[in-house]
Amino acid sequence: MKYAVWLDGVILKIDLTDILYRIYKGEPANIPITTETFEDWKEIFNIKDKIYLLSPYDEKNTKEIITKLGINVPYISNNGKTKPSKTPYEELIRRTGWDPINVITIGSSPLDLLSARFYDSRIKVACIERFSDCSRYSPYIIGKDLPSLLNSLRRLRKL
Repeated sequence: MKYAVWLDGVILKIDLTDILYRIYKGEPANIPITTETFEDWKEIFNIKDKIYLLSPYDEKNTKEIITKLGINVPYISNNGKTKPSKTPYEELIRRTGWDPINVITIGSSPLDLLSARFYDSRIKVACIERFSDCSRYSPYIIGKDLPSLLNSLRRLRKL
């Protein structure tokens, strides 16, 4: 499997759902920036398969954040359209050539799920319930935190 991991809500301790949705609807809003992380964020790098980060931030801010955190994996930054747009996934598949049926995206909000589904419904969405309930959007799997989510993926033989 291949993994697309949202920077916000999975690694960074920030909920951008309302702000990103306002931007998606065309309303002006600034995306707040943080480098505060969840305690379990480094667990994501125990995944042995390919990982790509998806970021709601522009190139400059994404680079600064991942550099400060010491993250060294490829990423897709926000080039004008971010979740729930399908644009981040279009760019991911264009760059990687991955087959969407072999992609699991790890996120923490309904917008993460909608963004993946807008691109291709075959992308599996694994949702960590950090800030909101993802269950009404029927993700592939839900976890209360990153370790429990990864353990569930292991049991399903997706890791």
